[in-house]
Amino acid sequence: MSTRLPRSQRGPLPPGIERYGESVLGAPLLWFPAPRADADSGLIIAGTHGDENAAMVSLSCALRTLAPPLRRHHVVLAVNPDGCQLGLRANARGVDINRNFPAANWRQGETHYRWNSLADRRDVVLSTGETPASEPETLALCALIHQLHPAWVVSFHDPLSCIEALHTGTLSEWMAEAFGLPLVASVGYETPGSFGSWCGDLGLPCITAELPAISADEASERYLEPLLRLLCWTENAE
Repeated sequence: MSTRLPRSQRGPLPPGIERYGESVLGAPLLWFPAPRADADSGLIIAGTHGDENAAMVSLSCALRTLAPPLRRHHVVLAVNPDGCQLGLRANARGVDINRNFPAANWRQGETHYRWNSLADRRDVVLSTGETPASEPETLALCALIHQLHPAWVVSFHDPLSCIEALHTGTLSEWMAEAFGLPLVASVGYETPGSFGSWCGDLGLPCITAELPAISADEASERYLEPLLRLLCWTENAE
């Protein structure tokens, strides 16, 4: 069996999609269970920030390209579907989901981000939420992870152009090489209440993959091959 579907058959998403919750505005929170799931299966997520669509579109392209029976890892394409639909970094309540996880370092108050990758400072204001995991999108993803017990998680973002992993390992090193991005221990600023911080509290290996500031069109061409390999990655594959 070919590992790839013909391009003419890559329009629809693969079958087997499941619902794990609901967004602030009532959008379904969806995940794609891995047909070849086992104790070593990981979880790959994107769309935490709705204004970072290059990774989400590219991951969707990979899902629609790989022959479904070959996929070993679970996928969430849009952690924040309201933000993705509205073009917002935050969810529909103005909360940055990636500062709302119930990590030990969560802080109530404001969080700031750059208007775009050319802006000279982080001066756009969002909220971290009234309490840790105050948002339905956050709470539902936490519950899904407790349900799945993935071996690791890869969280896709853009546009910082790096692979961030607190502790290097086979997968993070492979991703840095496959995606052609530098492997770093930190993005260079504090991220209290982030998904990665929460995973660290759980002892769950988490890699944050930051694509560069490129269009979804270019990303779907440049990163399709490494994403296909990631979807069926095993430690002994390379």
